[in-house]
Amino acid sequence: MIKRLDPTKLAVLSVLIAGLLFIAVNIISNVWFGSIRADLTAGKAFTTSSALRPVFANISEPIVVRLYYTDSVGALSPRHGAYYTRVRDLLQQFGTLSGGKIKLELYSPEPFSDVEDRAVGFGLQSLPLSQQGEVGYFGLAATNSTDDTEVIPFFNLERERFLEYDLAKLIYTLARPTRPRVGYISALPIDGAESLSQEQMQQLQVAGAPLPQPWAFMSQIREFFTIVKLEANLTEVPANIDTLMLIQAENLTPQAQFAIDQFVLKGGKILAFVDPVAESMGLMIGQQQPGQRRRPGSLEGMQKLLNGWGAKVVEAKVVGDLDSAIRVNLGVDGRPMLSDYVAWMHLDGRNFDPNDAITGDLKQINVATSGAIEAVAGAGTTVTPLMMTGPRSQRLDADKFEGVPNIVGLFRDFVPQNKREVLAARISGKSKTAYPQATTGLKESTQPIQVVVVADTDILMDRFWVQMSEAMGQRVMVPTADNGNFVTTALENLSGAVALSSLNAQAQQARPFTLLDDIRRDAEQQYRAKEQALTVRLQELQQKADAMMPKADGSGQPVLSEDDKKTIDNYRADILATRRELRDVQRSLRQSIESLQSTFTFANIGAVPVIFGLILIAVAVARHRRRQRRLSDI
Repeated sequence: MIKRLDPTKLAVLSVLIAGLLFIAVNIISNVWFGSIRADLTAGKAFTTSSALRPVFANISEPIVVRLYYTDSVGALSPRHGAYYTRVRDLLQQFGTLSGGKIKLELYSPEPFSDVEDRAVGFGLQSLPLSQQGEVGYFGLAATNSTDDTEVIPFFNLERERFLEYDLAKLIYTLARPTRPRVGYISALPIDGAESLSQEQMQQLQVAGAPLPQPWAFMSQIREFFTIVKLEANLTEVPANIDTLMLIQAENLTPQAQFAIDQFVLKGGKILAFVDPVAESMGLMIGQQQPGQRRRPGSLEGMQKLLNGWGAKVVEAKVVGDLDSAIRVNLGVDGRPMLSDYVAWMHLDGRNFDPNDAITGDLKQINVATSGAIEAVAGAGTTVTPLMMTGPRSQRLDADKFEGVPNIVGLFRDFVPQNKREVLAARISGKSKTAYPQATTGLKESTQPIQVVVVADTDILMDRFWVQMSEAMGQRVMVPTADNGNFVTTALENLSGAVALSSLNAQAQQARPFTLLDDIRRDAEQQYRAKEQALTVRLQELQQKADAMMPKADGSGQPVLSEDDKKTIDNYRADILATRRELRDVQRSLRQSIESLQSTFTFANIGAVPVIFGLILIAVAVARHRRRQRRLSDI
């Protein structure tokens, strides 16, 4: 006769079997299905962009990526711990996309170890973790087969939104050490002191002004291109130049104009910035008063070239737009005031051509006192708008922006013309020379020309698209708009390079557990109060010990009584005891945070099956009792 198990025991046994099955399924899934992933985050932060695939398609040599991370960094800063997991997982995905060409190595540097020495040798930056000298690392060093090295000294949280871009750029740089060459001609100090002429350098020395720093976009494009400065009086564009960047190229000599025209007709690519009112001129040497700008040089040569290619920037006109106007703070009659500045525009997806590779992935661009671009009638080329205003725009006289513009007056008197103005355009197609009277050179292009023209140079200024900050001793660049990406994408598109800048910055993954943060903060306050008291006591004891140090008598010999020696010894003993107590407090704080994290981890992962099991037990017990009652009634 088969003996039936007690229902309560059966329920408990079922829960235990379910728990074992749960653990077994997790182990098997990690082993068999570890490479299968599903990104359920709101911003798709862990989904690799499709634009990355061309970066890894043709990696011909192994790239070793060494990721250095100290667990204590994550213990003290949970956000850094989560960030490390994201960095590691993304690099593992890169390895898969590259077919194994990218090899990831993980290191946890211990104090005074060979691993730490190598991390320091690569230039990684340590993070102080305690007053006792404990440090941690969270950085990366990657090398290719020719020992070229790219380093991220420390993963700053300020750059978390740009992680995919930063890592892809690093791999791209190592995989393609030979970069396209971009020449530039500019009247603006875009490259700091390197972009100044001898005359400008002399003016700088006379004025006693500091050397200008390179603009942020120049640092960005240097990560992908070899940048070469050219002069406005050149007679021939060097043969090794792939793309020519003309930024407010003033006072081009006739020989330079002809050389640039021939460069385009032979298949060279142009990215041109031509601005009727360049606010960046206010940064030039010789500015004496706020709002005063250097007297501009002639843009006649640039206008002639553009006309020959089939487009023009309308002279002496600035475009304003009510819908895109940026709201600014003003001081009017000593009173603070907010007003829309119609000549400063914040452009978004509605203002970009979504079908062009340059602007298709842009989210926002800031421009200032931009001009308008028009097609030249009868030209054989096609002018395709890339960036445009909204319909509530107006052309304003450029002289209204001399000195300090009347921002309130411009807004008050603004009359929309119900016409969208072109701020940036692509010129393509077969073109004739802008200098038909020349006796040498090509008379028309050998292939369709490729020219991108932007009627603004202020789009390049740091103030309109990037914030610079210092973090962990590093100068961190945090873009607030896509201005820099626009320049990089345009150069990549013209030169035929992989468009890395089409990668969008992921939404920053700061989705904290507020309840956990509140509990942690309360616990930390209690420990921090005690820590502060111990630190103050330690300082007082040190000062007393220093005050008791021996002083020289009249003969120059130090004098120290036996009582003084005992007192100093007591102070030193107290100092050692206080330091030990301080270390214990700091250790207790770390352990408390780790315990709190473990509790919440269990609550989020393990509590569900436990609660489910308890419910099953409760249901089984309730059924058993009902059955017993029915039997007793019979």
